[in-house]
Amino acid sequence: MSQTSPSRATAPAPQGDPVLAAVFVAVAVATVVTGVVAGFLAPPVYPILTVVFVVSVGVTAVYLIPTGRAPGPPALGVAAALLVIAVPGTNPLFDVGMWVASFFVSKLAVTRSSWMAAQWSGQAAIAALAFVFGARALVLMGVPAWVAVPLGLAVYYVLVLALEFARSKGRWSRSGRGVGLGALSPARVALVWGVATVVALLDWAISDGYFRVLVGADAELDLARETIPLLIVALVFYGLAKRRETRTSERRLNGIVDAARALPWNPEDDLKHTMISFAERAIDAAVFTVRRTPPGRNEIGAKFTRSGALVDPQLDETPYEGEDGVTVEHAQDAVEPVEYLVALRKDGGVPFSQEDERALDAIGHIASETARVRGAYDLLLDRVDRDSLTGLPNYNAFQRSLMRLNEDRQYASGLAVLFIDLDQFKRLNDTEGHHVGDEMLATVATRLRASVRPHDFVARVGGDEFVAILTKLQSLAESKAIADRIVANLSKPVVLDGREYRPMVSVGLAFSAAQETDPRSIVVDADHSMLSIKRSRRQGGPSFESSIGISPHRSSRINEIVAKAIDDGTLNVVYQPIVNMAEDRIWAFESLVRYTHPELGRISTSSLIEKAKGLGRMDQLTKLVISASLKSAREFQRLVPAVRTMTINLEVEQIRDEHVGGFLKEIVPRYPEVTLCLELNERSTKDIDDELRAQAEVFREMGMLIALDDYGSEASSVGALVSIPMDILKIDRSLAGNLDDTRQREVVRALQGFSDAFEYSTIVEGVEAQEQADILLEIGVKHAQGFFYGRPVPFAQTMSRLKNSGDAGTLGRPRVAERGRLG
Repeated sequence: MSQTSPSRATAPAPQGDPVLAAVFVAVAVATVVTGVVAGFLAPPVYPILTVVFVVSVGVTAVYLIPTGRAPGPPALGVAAALLVIAVPGTNPLFDVGMWVASFFVSKLAVTRSSWMAAQWSGQAAIAALAFVFGARALVLMGVPAWVAVPLGLAVYYVLVLALEFARSKGRWSRSGRGVGLGALSPARVALVWGVATVVALLDWAISDGYFRVLVGADAELDLARETIPLLIVALVFYGLAKRRETRTSERRLNGIVDAARALPWNPEDDLKHTMISFAERAIDAAVFTVRRTPPGRNEIGAKFTRSGALVDPQLDETPYEGEDGVTVEHAQDAVEPVEYLVALRKDGGVPFSQEDERALDAIGHIASETARVRGAYDLLLDRVDRDSLTGLPNYNAFQRSLMRLNEDRQYASGLAVLFIDLDQFKRLNDTEGHHVGDEMLATVATRLRASVRPHDFVARVGGDEFVAILTKLQSLAESKAIADRIVANLSKPVVLDGREYRPMVSVGLAFSAAQETDPRSIVVDADHSMLSIKRSRRQGGPSFESSIGISPHRSSRINEIVAKAIDDGTLNVVYQPIVNMAEDRIWAFESLVRYTHPELGRISTSSLIEKAKGLGRMDQLTKLVISASLKSAREFQRLVPAVRTMTINLEVEQIRDEHVGGFLKEIVPRYPEVTLCLELNERSTKDIDDELRAQAEVFREMGMLIALDDYGSEASSVGALVSIPMDILKIDRSLAGNLDDTRQREVVRALQGFSDAFEYSTIVEGVEAQEQADILLEIGVKHAQGFFYGRPVPFAQTMSRLKNSGDAGTLGRPRVAERGRLG
């Protein structure tokens, strides 16, 4: 596979106040011009000394020491130490002007941006003037040089940091997303100052003959005492810079070699994550990401593609996120989109080099080749897993797919297995010949595949046995309806070898409403049901028509299990972030209930809620969720003070005092630091009365928020928008599923306009991609919730995210706006 050259990074984009930047540039130009004029008015005694000074400053300025724990603060050098010759000099303006000019040339060579180099030179010029004339004044007042010079250097570095802090608008927080100094390391700043102080004092001492080096009064010796220290400093720091460059080159090479030695990369690991991990070893960058947009300013990138051999969509295990944060199968795009491995924000303001670009390109190329090899392997595996006669997957592929589909199904998604036996097939083979039997099998396979939906799975698992896995089911009745359609299609007459035959099948159906601990048990149930049909034929049942048997026992214990889980308080509460997209920060979490039984596996949330209502335990379940949510919210708020809102789901009727209302009035005052939001299901508002409206107002006066949830679903009505007092309108995911559709987009825009008019906050649910977020921001929506910003996860994982990333809305991506107050 050919690999195109990496996208080239450009110079760092100027940041901060452009007026302040222009001032710095003007100061740099003025300082250099003033120095040149001063040199013409009072030419230096030793022109060679000026040349050595300028060269030494330029070489020394290349060596930089990072001063930040995170991106933001600048890297500082020790070139300021060479300004010590201007302190006792006869023409300090000329010395400073030449120093700034050399500093600019050095920065220009590093940054490849004259604008940025001029800005930094302006900052350095202000600090240099303060250092030289401040130290000079102290020396003239009788302060010893060993005191005046360190103080002057301290002023220099403080000024440089202060001016850069102002230019970057104070974005030196540890997270990089707000104003602060958390990213600055005082120890590193002290190290730079200490090294510069030692260099400056040694230069001063040698130049004044304190160490009896090159003693004498001749002019040549005076020149030597002035120039030799400068050359020594330049050589030392040039060597250190080269050593660092060598180490950086070794890092790049080691990262590429590690990536190559690790081939073939573990196929169980995500290819993008593996690629990023090797890029982190090779390149010094703050953030790595894989995206479909090419790199921009201050970024480098390499093209990456997964293009490989095509496989049967049934056997393709490439996942994507479903509605409940689990992975489900999907059909591959006909053409793989180009993606880019992008590195951005190098520490210390130093841009990426061409060597960085080539290293990133090499890792992207290795990843693309790995994807190509995996594609070829998948093609071979596809051939191994395919029945040669019918073209369907075989038994081995069926077993793997069953495990995958069970594990990846949505929390409210049922699954059914149909075990299909072609009756009297042996008699057909024996009487009409194997070629007719083969045609019959091929026909049944074709009809079976045409009868199921795109996301279902069919396979041939034996001589005359087929299976179908039906996914994304809501009920047993739905699976039975699909099975009836399949049987009807399979049983249609077929002409083989000039004669008409009517296939007859026995089908066993087993339905599973929740994720199974051992999905093979579903197959056993379906097989037993199919065998029951065949036994009934032998015992006088229907002998001349296809039949379906349904496994009866899989959900018989659900009521007992749900009741015990609620009574024992063993339910799990998970939390999904709600994000201000305009500021890219989390300001709330929605709490959701989950339950996994040790034997039967995960119980779907819809089944859990339905059973709780039927058992009269819905209020008890809601109180458990409220208690757990408030405790968790307190911990979230302690860790990240800006995240203080927790939302919970209720039916409108539940806010009455005799249900959950009295409990809310008692427990909410115990958590004054938490804002609780009650999400009232829109479908439940149709029977609202004055008492419920009054209760909602009481809760709002207590500091709670009221949200209308799931607005835009099938049963939504305009009346719901005005039937109850509220603060937040939550738009159902069904309205955000296809925002490319003009009608959907305009509906969302209209709802946002309604919210703006009545001062509601609007939250759109189901945001799963950057494209959706961009469109929503464009039409004025600020707040969203969905798997693009985070799946519902337990308390421990939520705390870990807050500890590691604070209130960042998107992980591993640049913030879209500065942090601010919820609008």
